[in-house]
Amino acid sequence: MNKVLLFLLTMMWSLTVGAQDFTVKNYSVEIMINGKGYFDVVENYDLNFDTYKHGIYRTILTNYDLVDSAGKASKRRIKIDNIEVPNHKFEAPFDFVQKMSDQIDIKIGDKDITLIGPQHYEIKYRVYNAFLFENSQIRFYWNLKPQDWQADFEQINFKVYPPGQVRLGPENCFVYSGARGTSSLTEDMEITFNKGALEGRSRRNYTSHPGESVTVLINLPLQSVEEFKPFWPFWDKFGWLFLVAALFSGFYMTWHKYGKDERVVRTTSYYPPENLDPAMAGFLIDDKADHSDLISLLPHWGSQGHLRIEEMAKKGLFGKKDTKLIRLGPLPETAPEYAKEIFNGLFGSVAETTNAEVLVSSLKDSFYTTMASARNILKEKAQPYYEAESKKAQTITLVILIVSAILLSLAGLFFWGILACVSILLSCLILLGFNTYMVKKNSWGNRILSELKGFKQFIKIAEENKLKMLLKDDPNYFENTMGYALAFGMFEKWAKKFDALNVPPPQWYSSTSGNVFGMQQFSKSFSGAMASTKTNMVSSPSSSSSSGGGSSGGGFGGGGGGSW
Repeated sequence: MNKVLLFLLTMMWSLTVGAQDFTVKNYSVEIMINGKGYFDVVENYDLNFDTYKHGIYRTILTNYDLVDSAGKASKRRIKIDNIEVPNHKFEAPFDFVQKMSDQIDIKIGDKDITLIGPQHYEIKYRVYNAFLFENSQIRFYWNLKPQDWQADFEQINFKVYPPGQVRLGPENCFVYSGARGTSSLTEDMEITFNKGALEGRSRRNYTSHPGESVTVLINLPLQSVEEFKPFWPFWDKFGWLFLVAALFSGFYMTWHKYGKDERVVRTTSYYPPENLDPAMAGFLIDDKADHSDLISLLPHWGSQGHLRIEEMAKKGLFGKKDTKLIRLGPLPETAPEYAKEIFNGLFGSVAETTNAEVLVSSLKDSFYTTMASARNILKEKAQPYYEAESKKAQTITLVILIVSAILLSLAGLFFWGILACVSILLSCLILLGFNTYMVKKNSWGNRILSELKGFKQFIKIAEENKLKMLLKDDPNYFENTMGYALAFGMFEKWAKKFDALNVPPPQWYSSTSGNVFGMQQFSKSFSGAMASTKTNMVSSPSSSSSSGGGSSGGGFGGGGGGSW
């Protein structure tokens, strides 16, 4: 058993030594604290490569979890800038990369050149946001030699120069060494004070191993170092909110000028505007080309004698109801293009063909392209009702929002991180949705809108006596208006008002189930048929997818390094 244990210990020791591949013979670091709120670090390494290596890398942690004297937790991100490695090729991350990571890695060396034996490296950098500002003092807390270096340090020297007229002494300087968490003052270093600066050097036969740190804690007087934080801490953490606010504010001002409709007073009306079919009425009432607007053409065609609709009974116990559309005659030449697109898509474009039939279920996953084309035509045909400048503003805003989504989200990622990037991108997407409302009707459009609002209000509040009068003048009043009620999303409410008026259901709608239709049964059947028809006419094939106090190691300056 003892032999096995000895063997394992020997293997672990050999692996540890082999993993280091180099030893730091002498390490010296100088730190110059500047009263402007930053400090400069100069690190010098005299080391020896035991095997061929390209160089070394230096890692510095930038993201820290802090706990103050009252036990309150917070986070702090320091910034490393002005990185230099004289006389050596090196790679260091941009500020953008620092925002994305909790550390920076300075990689020194050339991938095409290998080295062995004694080498010298100097690393210079500047550190921001690494002071702890307390009520009675300012604390400088830094790992002179962090614990994660993968090498032995045989000699360590350091100097820390204070800002301005501040003088350092044993009453305000504390040095720790050893494993992380060691809170007793170091006995491994000879500490001296020279002209107000702190100096230290490791004692003879001292070696700092991987996992051990040398840390300095200095208590500086208040006002000796500026707290560099514009709009701090809000700007540093949430400055991206100003960008989001600017996006929404700019969009609102643009919409208010180019997209906000004039206030329209509804005109009491018992009929829809003349020469305006239900699809166009549905578009103009809310400035959107909904699928329901186009579906409302079916009862409109039925009332005009172009179409007959049959509700098909279920086949079998588990079958579903279907709807049959039967062509009775062609649309007139004066019919709008979007109406012809759908009608011809259903029955073909041959004018002589009559009694052509199509089952709604057969349109599933195939007719959606026709519906999409008809929606686009409907939008285009509605443009004469809108201000031309409004359309131009909508297009320009669309381009600006797309460019902003790219540039501002990258800026958010660069300066504030992933949360800012996602929030800005999401804001742009929301505004892109709102941009569809960047439309403003002209005087003609407002006149039509006034009539539509009046007619829609009448559908909502119509009384029985008034409906009797209208039916007396026009027995087909219900048939001629039901398509508009369907486009407004008010068909069932409209049909219910005719229950007690003995109005027969339209002759162009029938059922093969054997039911005798009254208005109530018709309303239920027709609503279900139109819902099923819309579902089948707009459905598209689904795309497939596959898944498959102080202490050693405390404070800032954590990290380490190694060879490569």
